[in-house]
Amino acid sequence: MINNSHKIILAVFLINIFFTGSNLLYSQTLEERILKGIDHVYHLRFDSADTEFKEVVRMEPQNPAGYFFLTVVDWWKINIEKENEKLDEKFLEKVEKVIEVCDERLDKNENDDMALFYKGGALGYRGIVNSIRESWLKAAEDGREALNLLQKAHEINKNNKEVIFGVGLYNYFADYIPERYPVVKPLMLIFPKGDKLKGLAQIKETSLNAKYAKTEARFVLAYLYLIYENNYFETEFYSRPLHEEFPENPIFEKYLYNSYAGLGKWNESLTGWKTIAEKCDSGVFGYTGKFLKREANYYTALSYAKLNRLLESEKYINEAEKLTLEIDKDNEHTYTAFIYLLQGMLNDVKGNKSTANLYYDKVLAMKNFQDSHAQAEKLKAEGFKQF
Repeated sequence: MINNSHKIILAVFLINIFFTGSNLLYSQTLEERILKGIDHVYHLRFDSADTEFKEVVRMEPQNPAGYFFLTVVDWWKINIEKENEKLDEKFLEKVEKVIEVCDERLDKNENDDMALFYKGGALGYRGIVNSIRESWLKAAEDGREALNLLQKAHEINKNNKEVIFGVGLYNYFADYIPERYPVVKPLMLIFPKGDKLKGLAQIKETSLNAKYAKTEARFVLAYLYLIYENNYFETEFYSRPLHEEFPENPIFEKYLYNSYAGLGKWNESLTGWKTIAEKCDSGVFGYTGKFLKREANYYTALSYAKLNRLLESEKYINEAEKLTLEIDKDNEHTYTAFIYLLQGMLNDVKGNKSTANLYYDKVLAMKNFQDSHAQAEKLKAEGFKQF
């Protein structure tokens, strides 16, 4: 499986917090609005989510919950269209508002668990966005402050399931990152030691028992099992119900089809990824980003290749190559290497050996992504026959 270029970046800062909450009792109406708004977010009904959370703010202007979830709406807009940096300004303004409201409460009571939760959550999301934009120092600073707030909130109330989610995320990544990426070990020295297995258990507990973070925990479990654990059975287990419940959400949908590819379910993978490619071509909301379109075209082509129907993949390979050259102008990306390999295979099948070799040479001239060099050398020497 090919990892999205942002995944390693996000890993460092997912130790922060995704969804935080409070065990404090809200009125039934307020709680219902928050839950309804969260549901709208995952369905990508962002205007409806805004309406619910603005009403929460109107009802309780000193409560940081409404401001925080308005920030979450803008985070999900960025999450489904990461290349659109124009979305950042409004998001950052909303983060500042959350911090302002929380600081006012913390000035009165430094042990206000609600303020600690939501301020930490807002900083966590800002850290993730800063990491996507490659603002490493800002991201690290947000991560460290968010963790401190989360730890303090956990000390105040160890039974809060939303906080346990954040602690679980921290435990997982604080253990995983130094082991997998030694280059970040110096950065991790400023953080407490983690425990990956304990972290997974805590996130699973959240996915079953949390009030506000239940869906986000399932989403994160699908993400972790796909990107870091390479456990495609578990990825399918968590992503399938997410996609069934929120069919409009491209993140949940693509995780399911990623699991099919990882499990070698190539017919299901082909059907799924072609569906995403068609949505991209039709401009369906949430499916307009170039990164998703490249991924869909690549995996559609790969699925055809694995089914030994490579000639049927030509338009998808060509579209994937066009997109990757637009996205990665330095021509040094995992997707680019494997798209070139597919182009080489296609030209082999078509009898264009010289063109095929040009693509294999392009791969060999790049960095070695996974086993891309070994594949290119073998294909150049032997030609592509079939999988």
